[in-house]
Amino acid sequence: MYNIMVVFNSSYFPFGKVWINSLYDKNDMSKVNRVFIVDTGLEDYQKEYFRNKGEEVFIYDSGLKTDFNDGGAWGKGWQENVGSKTIIFKHLLESTNLPLMMIDGDCIFTKDLYPLIDNYCDIQLCKRDAGTPYLGSFAIGQPRQQTLDFMDKWIERMETKPTNVPRESPSLSEVAEEEKANLSIGNIDRLLVSAHYESEYGEHTYIIHLKSDVVDRKIDVRIRKYLTESPDFSDLIQKYFDFD
Repeated sequence: MYNIMVVFNSSYFPFGKVWINSLYDKNDMSKVNRVFIVDTGLEDYQKEYFRNKGEEVFIYDSGLKTDFNDGGAWGKGWQENVGSKTIIFKHLLESTNLPLMMIDGDCIFTKDLYPLIDNYCDIQLCKRDAGTPYLGSFAIGQPRQQTLDFMDKWIERMETKPTNVPRESPSLSEVAEEEKANLSIGNIDRLLVSAHYESEYGEHTYIIHLKSDVVDRKIDVRIRKYLTESPDFSDLIQKYFDFD
């Protein structure tokens, strides 16, 4: 058994519909104990939408009320979500005593996730060949002290970074390099858990990541460009968006 967590506010709910519908369509939920929906500003009807998908869903009240439109990508609302994600990931890992999979909310699932879990690793991270080596959009943690210590260092490093630029993945990459001798880090190729374009999609793909390449300042712009009018993965988006 394992747990899954994701962070959503009301601005991101359109992505949340695709996320939860594809999860329940493609994933073997008999192996999932809880799907933790970390609430950072969901409306009541949105929380009910998630709860109605299955008994595994648990709405985790973060106490935050964030909005993507407060600064757009890398703005105040976005940074509050990112900061809460790592802190709550550590808390859930500590309190549930099960492997925990942390996945960004702008994703589509295409295969059962359970085979990705390697219990011999303390933490598994999304690895790419260029740029910042590790991406914070996906991680699997084991409930071990080494993993909790790693999370503390990741959280602390993020707090040292400016809040108007990306800090989650750069901080993760720095800490992973520094701590690689102190715990077992498993590398999961980005193309498996964060395919960005149809040209990257194939039988090997577990997760499509509707990631933006530019700083979009309004959530409606981001939804239009990467969801409702996306040139990539339009068939899957139409299937899971639940336009009704």
